This record gives sequence, structure tokens and C-alpha cells, in this order.
Amino acid sequence: MHKFFIYTLILYLTGSGWLCSNCCAEAAPLQIAVVGPFSGAYSAYGSQLLAGAMQAAIDINNQGGINNVEIEIMPLDDQCDPDMAIARADEIIRSNKYHAVIGHVCSSASLATAKVYAQQNILVVSPTATNPKLTQNHINTFFRISGNDLQQSVTAAEFIAKKLGSKRIAVLHDNELYSKELADLVAEHLIHLETTPAMYQTVARGTRNFTNLIKKMANLDVDAIYFAGLYPEVAALANALNTLQMQIPLISADAIALEQFAAELNSTESANNVMLTFATDPNQLVSSRNLLQAMQENNFSTTGYALYAYASVQVIANAMQNTNKLEGKDLANWLHHHPVDTVLGKKSWDTNGDITDHEFKMYAWQTDKDKLVLKKLLPN
Repeated sequence: MHKFFIYTLILYLTGSGWLCSNCCAEAAPLQIAVVGPFSGAYSAYGSQLLAGAMQAAIDINNQGGINNVEIEIMPLDDQCDPDMAIARADEIIRSNKYHAVIGHVCSSASLATAKVYAQQNILVVSPTATNPKLTQNHINTFFRISGNDLQQSVTAAEFIAKKLGSKRIAVLHDNELYSKELADLVAEHLIHLETTPAMYQTVARGTRNFTNLIKKMANLDVDAIYFAGLYPEVAALANALNTLQMQIPLISADAIALEQFAAELNSTESANNVMLTFATDPNQLVSSRNLLQAMQENNFSTTGYALYAYASVQVIANAMQNTNKLEGKDLANWLHHHPVDTVLGKKSWDTNGDITDHEFKMYAWQTDKDKLVLKKLLPN
């Protein structure tokens, strides 16, 4: 699905002429780069962002564009690799045709490129990157739509220690920036809650055989697992736990809040004990229903951070519309002083570029009419 989906979107953007059918002859479309993994093992993350950004472009252009100039979404593939991310950033800068950047999807790629964009005065809006360091670099032109892992880790640790009452917890990560730092923060908060992890271990990306690790956890009497990983590895662990009939709660993070995670599971039973931290799920917002229906009619993914990408386009468009400028510094200064109405509600930012009203909730993959859907866990 992923390669075909992305190829179709690129043709839709660049070949069909739809986005420019109403453009003024004097004004070329305003191009916004969406940078993320559009190929490779983690292309599902890029697909959902491109879907949201595409739908936002369609809707904004249908309403007259930005000051009567249409916008055009341009995908660039970095495979969540920092070196490729830098190459894409250099490409964006050299081309001198992009007016803003949405991305990068992965925190490691975002950290690798943040200062590069800042030096060139390019506005960057990230729908997904949650690493706290991104907004600790004193970069005026970087903004986040999601929360950060300082918030996410507290939610996870308190749920594990207080709600589940777990005492012997295994903390796992894949040794990449996003997952390791998130796992470290969760472990730190667990210790603060007087629940020192019984296991702390690295699981390499690409791992699919978890039998020996599960046996090790059983020998340690582990009663909860926190795995800060990406969806293929977390799904593989969930499958292994189900196969071995190990009813251990598996808690993960926002990286598994997409339909591809459910697709990786061998059966719905594999999801029985899987929970995760996630921000506001747009699929559960009444205000998003019409938009979600329109995206589904276009065969666009609506899970995970798709609507966060939609909101990112809204943020950029509002700044351009209200300033009538394209320079990153001008757009950033406006955003630092003005809230923006988005599909996720009204958003505003602090001086670092973090949103001011964000919190994470606990969700679970649950069966609904023989299909796995993401549902918020209700507090007692």
C-alpha cells in the first residue's frame, strides 16, 4: 500500500494539475515540503502525514488558497535516517522554492536538521517529533503540534505504577534517539514513584523473535512491560506474548497509534493487553467528523498523526495569510503572538515553540465489530 499510496499522491500533486487549476497566472503555488519516511520499514509514518497535509491543501485551495495563491504539498523522503534528513534539508535549501517545512517525522531526523533550517530562516512545523531537545535549542522558527516526551513519560509512568500497580517492570527501547530517551524518562519517573524497573534492555530495530527475551522477563517475574519502540517491533512483541500465552500488560507510546500497528498483529487477541500514550485522537473529536469522512472518501489514512499534519498546514497557512509574508522569521514572530484555530482546536505556543495546552492520555487497541480500533481508557 505504502509505495503505491505515495506514488499516487505525488502524481496527484505534480501531474494532474488539480492544485493549480485555479491559480492566478502571475503567482506560482506556495510550496510546502513534507519530509519523512516515504519508503523503507517505517513508511507508514510518512504516509499518514502526507495524507493529512494533502487534505489540508485541498481544503485551503478550495477556499481560495493563501491570499488567492494556492499551496502545493511536496513530499521528500528521509527514511527516518539523520544523514538522509540532512541531505533532504540541503536539497530544500538549494532549491530555494520551498516556503516552509512540515516534519521531519522522527526526532533524530528533526534534531539533525533543526539548526540547518534555522540558519536559513525557514519555518518548520513538526506534527510528530516529541524529543524535548527540539525545543531547547533556542530556535525561533521551530514549532511543535504534538506534545513532548517529558509529558508523555509522566503519563506512562504514573499509569504503570499507580493505575496498574505494577512493581516489577521491564523497560525496553531500540537504542535510537526517540525510543531511548523516552524509555530513560519513563524509567526516571518510575524511580521517582518508588518503582525501580526490574529490567532495562535494548531491543534492536528489526527484531522479530522475542522468545528468549520473554523467558528472561518471566524468570524476573515481570508484571508490566514498557516498550518505547516503533510499530513493527512492538507488534512483534505483542504477537509473541500472545503466542506464549503471557498475559503481561504491554505499554508503548504514540509510535503505535496507527492502523499499520493493528495490521501487523497476528490476531485481535494479540492486542488484548496493549496500551499506549497518545495525544488527542482526532478520530474521537466531534469537530473532526466531516473532515475524517472527506479523507476516507479520498482513501487517505486518518489514524495516528494524520490530522496533526493537517493542523500543521493550517498553522503555516494562517501565518502566511495574516502576515502576507513568506520569511520564516516573520511567520514565526506572528505565531509566537497569535493562537491559531486548527482541526485539533485552538493552538498557541510558548517562547520555545512548544504548544501550551498539551497533555497525553492512555489509549488501548480494542475490538469493535471484529476490527481493532484505538479507544481512550476511561479513568475510574
